[in-house]
Amino acid sequence: MTKWGRRAGLLAGLGWLGLSALPLAVRAQQGAAVRPLQLGLLPITSTRMLLRNYLPVQTYLERELRQPVELVTASDFRSFHANTLQGQYDLIVTASHLGRLAQLDAGWLPLARYQGMHRTLLVTARARPIKQVEELRGRSLAGPDGLTLASTEAQEWLQARGLQPGRDYTFLETPTPTSAAHALLNGQSVLAVSSPQGLKNTPENLREQLEVYATLPELPSLLWLAHPRLAAQLPQLKAVLLGLTDASAEGRAFFEATGYQGLRELQPADLRATEAYMPRLRERLKADR
Repeated sequence: MTKWGRRAGLLAGLGWLGLSALPLAVRAQQGAAVRPLQLGLLPITSTRMLLRNYLPVQTYLERELRQPVELVTASDFRSFHANTLQGQYDLIVTASHLGRLAQLDAGWLPLARYQGMHRTLLVTARARPIKQVEELRGRSLAGPDGLTLASTEAQEWLQARGLQPGRDYTFLETPTPTSAAHALLNGQSVLAVSSPQGLKNTPENLREQLEVYATLPELPSLLWLAHPRLAAQLPQLKAVLLGLTDASAEGRAFFEATGYQGLRELQPADLRATEAYMPRLRERLKADR
């Protein structure tokens, strides 16, 4: 496990920010011999925000499962997925394409997904908008880590239109939506990968200078899966997760903090939705080694 994973587990286990008094009580009742469930969280935001958002979920799971739970993460998507395949986590919350890969390559078991769908946007500078995708040829596409769902979908969409990264255009990795906006406005790129949330998190003075070029097909967003060693607990885990609603204090706190719209059972069609991305994803993971 990475240093970030250890730090995340430590902070969660100590009841960081005073939000986890109940889990500590559960640990005391269960005794030191009970191994905590490791809940791995894909690092879609800072470690601090990720842990803060999921502490109510930790509280809820520990009460319902009567077992200690530790929140853990990793420094980046690649490290998180490697940890997943190595079985370092018991439960994971991961992007739909990484979840499908974990199911195919390591037998991870589907549990649930957030009801809201992911939408990838391609945006351009309002002052210099591109009119057709061919204008990207020989130029740059700005976007987040190439392992993210948004960048993966965008590059697959462009490939279907005859444009491959590295051959027909350069992929410019940008750490935040704001930096992607700057890349568009200063002429470093002519298109950028974003999302409705990404645009919302972009300062208004920059957002006003952008426009959406294309909205790509919706995809399932974040998935919950269980390691195969928890197969016997699968019915219980599903029932507990689907019981996380805004009817409880923990559910209200979590959904208000994240904007997620509740949970539903993960269906085979949800997993198949990203099937076409598996070859690209495997190539990218292999290239990053």
